[in-house]
Amino acid sequence: MHDKHPTGVDKTPAPVGTRFLSRAGVVAAFVGMTMALPVYAAGDDGSFPAAEEVGGEVFPAGLQPGDEFPMDVQLFDLEGKELTLGDIASGKPTLLTFFISAAPASVAELSNIEKFAAGKDLNIVFANSDSVGTALLGGPEAQIPETVRTVNIIKAEEKLDTPMYVAPNNVFTPEGLSNRLGFRGLPTSYLIDAEGKVVRTFVGQRDWMDGDLELISAAQQGN
Repeated sequence: MHDKHPTGVDKTPAPVGTRFLSRAGVVAAFVGMTMALPVYAAGDDGSFPAAEEVGGEVFPAGLQPGDEFPMDVQLFDLEGKELTLGDIASGKPTLLTFFISAAPASVAELSNIEKFAAGKDLNIVFANSDSVGTALLGGPEAQIPETVRTVNIIKAEEKLDTPMYVAPNNVFTPEGLSNRLGFRGLPTSYLIDAEGKVVRTFVGQRDWMDGDLELISAAQQGN
């Protein structure tokens, strides 16, 4: 039975066989999101930044059903070309999934989503929201090209047909993607309607079921 959270975030427990992977994926997601990015600490001692330095909230509430999804989110395609989410999703019902290349469980969920969403009238988008380590590969200027290369490898190895992108994220600034949108676990998927509003949010691996991707929200159904 699904546990529908009152905020619209679906927190259905994963099947028993996948719980360990899900937890491992969440841990790896947070590590991967932080280790390859510049650290904005209180000093040079490596201390973790205070809540005020990341926008005043350690765990912001994030986007809720009915909120406008920001279409200016920065993306890079598999050729390294910069664009925005609006360029590929504006005016289209969209399932946008942020994942992390460092976590096998997160990557594996992409195939599950692709199979489940096949044939549905939805624009499916996958975006890698971590960056590969580049300290030995040319420094910060190599971060996007190397991450693009990693995503190309994942797409080929997983035999995915869904368009894939790199979504730069800096967890240590208020403007960083995960702070701006309010997600912490990866994968996180947003179901967005043609008007650009969030319908539902799915966190972690999932046993996808009929009705999950319906674009009518619970609030609309009650009217």
